[in-house]
Amino acid sequence: MKPILTAFLLLFFANTYAQTAAELLIQANRATLERDYDTALELYSKYITLNPTDFRGYFNRGTTEFNAEKYTDAKRDFTKTLTINPIYREAYYYRGLCQVKLKQYNAAIKDYTHILKDNPRSIPFLKVRANAHNANGNKKLALVDLDDAIRITKLSGDLYKRRAELKVEMKDIDGALRDYNSVEKLLPKYKMVHYIKGNLYLQINETEFACEEYQKALDNRIVVAERTHNENCKP
Repeated sequence: MKPILTAFLLLFFANTYAQTAAELLIQANRATLERDYDTALELYSKYITLNPTDFRGYFNRGTTEFNAEKYTDAKRDFTKTLTINPIYREAYYYRGLCQVKLKQYNAAIKDYTHILKDNPRSIPFLKVRANAHNANGNKKLALVDLDDAIRITKLSGDLYKRRAELKVEMKDIDGALRDYNSVEKLLPKYKMVHYIKGNLYLQINETEFACEEYQKALDNRIVVAERTHNENCKP
């Protein structure tokens, strides 16, 4: 075979191979978006067979397995992702989520801490490490992470809401109420906050404040507040 023809055929097959792999990845991603997880996993596996050193195949298959609640399989793929690309932060993030689902809390905390050493202001990792600490029974460390996150960004209603929920678990009702006041300001569409605040005021025998919050909840059509309001507030 002539050298020019050989080179042409090699280039042709290489292009065809690359095109096939790219198409598999596109189809797998589409199947994932459509929540057809079985098809997506089959396609990602085919892509990995063609591209065993491409971390994207393992990572994408891992996220699909995570969505399909196959946490052990997902953890395995995220670990493989990190073997190929050890600085890929998203793989640490999702492997940690898998480990929390598998109740491997210390392993999850280790993954999150690994990233936070070099990125101490990463809000997403502070939030998930707080969740892992809380699930592991260490609410004080969870609170430290949420405190740090709020110091970094003071305008996140979600962070105040998370910290308020944690303070309720820690029986810090006054602290929870302060945080829910911030939630009320930062998340004005979250009307359930009035019902929650009413319940907290009731716990500390501040019935007048509780009734004011229940009434605000009812004004915003939070129907679950009606019974508690009727039982505790004078007509």
